[in-house]
Amino acid sequence: MQRRRFLATALAGSALLAGCTALEDPDAEAERPPFQVDDPGESTTDEDAEADSSKSAFPFDEPSIVDFETAPLTATVVGGRVSTDDGLSARLEFTEPATADSPATLVSTVRNDRPYEQTFQPRRLLILDDPTTGRTEDNDSVYLAPAADHPLAETESGYYRDDDGRWRLEDVGDDWFPDRLTLEAEEEVVGEHYLLGHHQYDRPPIEADRYAFVRREESFEIVCWPTDEPGPDGDSAFDGEGPPSFPEPDDDVRWYHDATPETPVFLEPSAESVTTPAKVEFDLVNHGCESLSGNPYYWRLYKLVDDRWFAVDPWEFPLPLSSVQPGNVDESELFLYDGDPVDRRGSRTVGHLGGGRYAYTVGYSAGSETHATQFDLEAPELAVEPEDDVAIDDEGDRLVVRLPNYEDARRPATVTVSRLESEPGPADADETAVDDRLIAEQLPRRPFRTLRNSLPLFEDGVERVVVETDRGTALRRFDYEEGERRTFAYDGDAFEASGSLEEE
Repeated sequence: MQRRRFLATALAGSALLAGCTALEDPDAEAERPPFQVDDPGESTTDEDAEADSSKSAFPFDEPSIVDFETAPLTATVVGGRVSTDDGLSARLEFTEPATADSPATLVSTVRNDRPYEQTFQPRRLLILDDPTTGRTEDNDSVYLAPAADHPLAETESGYYRDDDGRWRLEDVGDDWFPDRLTLEAEEEVVGEHYLLGHHQYDRPPIEADRYAFVRREESFEIVCWPTDEPGPDGDSAFDGEGPPSFPEPDDDVRWYHDATPETPVFLEPSAESVTTPAKVEFDLVNHGCESLSGNPYYWRLYKLVDDRWFAVDPWEFPLPLSSVQPGNVDESELFLYDGDPVDRRGSRTVGHLGGGRYAYTVGYSAGSETHATQFDLEAPELAVEPEDDVAIDDEGDRLVVRLPNYEDARRPATVTVSRLESEPGPADADETAVDDRLIAEQLPRRPFRTLRNSLPLFEDGVERVVVETDRGTALRRFDYEEGERRTFAYDGDAFEASGSLEEE
């Protein structure tokens, strides 16, 4: 069988990004957020992806994007790599948009990854299914039909333009590929496919939607969106508002409520007002020209108090690297509780939240921007109490709190929290008076454990609380240095805290 190599890749690059809004450099090095920990599992890096792509003669390293000339649509392939357990693989990308002369064209590479000859049924590879059909959630269909000179096809697929100038398949009655194909050891075959609308004239043409191609456990999508209006089509309840900056240095926050129909990348919430217990779903939509890169586990929840954002959760993150390709959507969900959270293993769950306005951010970007969205939470005011299993000794103006980990601590330690004479109100409790200010929603989190078990005990007459615990718990907020002192404001009062190891 003669194999035709695809030779037009040099011309394709100039056609792919026409009319597509460029974003910032995705390879720009971003400052690492604090409180991150190493990922215990494996992670995928850009170098891994490059090494993988070098095994094939496939001409694309980055996702290809085309702007149709027959309709105001932009399209790309998401997840266009499929394979079988016995070493057959395929890759797929756009090369040309739909024009008046030709349907949208894609190039595929079918490869035998084994060092020996293999004979297989074509439909075992998703892009060679018969017919290769993608469907939306509403069951509207498109087809990937082999071009006339596709080296693996035995039947030419017919197509035509309807009255609106859209390309459609003529008929699905013929088999496009033979029952069996043989590839030599590590042989690759490159061919072209046409993206065609439904063969029935009364069914919708190719539209702005997600077309999923699925066979057993393998899948990919062809995603189309409006070229001139890739952004959200709804209004936000926070339109026109100007929230303050986040505590981390970041001058480029991309708020959902600022997104317009022309915004290519946005973080959309399923709701902007919820009542506990609640679940909010978030979609980070990438209708831009470049992949978003970042940490899939890096997310933050903030609360707005006195026109200032306070980080609530989480405080530690694993450190993998991942990406959101053009056309793809990173989906996440956040479970919110006003008391103890329900254990949802692997889910983003935050408990001990009082009512108010919150912000949610994710760790993907094309450069250094932060994608964020706001929502209002209806919940009772949070009243923080010490943990149930602590022991408290009342010594008059001094309380001693013993945490359960103190008895078995290899290096026992204490934190001493004292009330300062000055008592700034919320408006004065800033960095000019104290090192920091805390809010109730922060105290139930692990880094604030000693403060959770001391600050709620400062009633009338109590001037000092000593917390007995282990070294890690005691010195964490002091960078594990003895003798360090920190001042902070909480609930209208000013406090000073210091940590020390007990003498052996």
